[in-house]
Amino acid sequence: MEERIRRLGDRSEFFFVVTLSFAYFVGTSLLVLVLGIREFELTTGRVIRGVVTEIAILLVVGWILRVRGWRAVQLTRPFSWSALLGGVPLFVGYYLLYVAATLTVVALYPAAANLSSVRMIPSAPWGVILLFIVVNSVFEEALVTGYVVAALSAQGAALAITASTLLRFLYHLYQGPVASLAILPLGLLFAAVYWRWRTLWPLVAAHTIANLLAFAASPQSAA
Repeated sequence: MEERIRRLGDRSEFFFVVTLSFAYFVGTSLLVLVLGIREFELTTGRVIRGVVTEIAILLVVGWILRVRGWRAVQLTRPFSWSALLGGVPLFVGYYLLYVAATLTVVALYPAAANLSSVRMIPSAPWGVILLFIVVNSVFEEALVTGYVVAALSAQGAALAITASTLLRFLYHLYQGPVASLAILPLGLLFAAVYWRWRTLWPLVAAHTIANLLAFAASPQSAA
């Protein structure tokens, strides 16, 4: 198995890793969109399954990349508190872009304001929710930003940043047309920041802050 992985070409490695990492999430997102599901209750079991799934994928992808000769330094600079705190202004920039994009979509297509979006209703304990938020932030930024941009860096910034942004958009389609389109400037911003500084820590921090606020604003289950 290891020898077969070592013999993969760079292009084959890229499509293999991206498919392994995101095929399930893109497929689920499309299914939710097609079926018109507009509400999810985040039970303890469902949240734990999400955590286990993302950790398992990270471990498998990490093993594949190690076999292929990748090292952590190729994906991110070492941890530093200053890089982590850089997630605060990055979150502010992301939020302003998200609001601007949402208002633009509604201005160009007013009917979009009446389209329902998915509601996440957390009923799991907050400790479990917090664990999921952190794992999900690391999972997404390590793979959709770190790996995709680094793997395509030889092709230039335009292709690497665009590919990362479009992949992020695809697995957020379940959120509905307005929210998913508003994800595009977020993807561009995060990928551009990563391209410039090659560190994942501010991205993980900004993503975590955004998800914390989103979950805090979610309606609570009566269960």
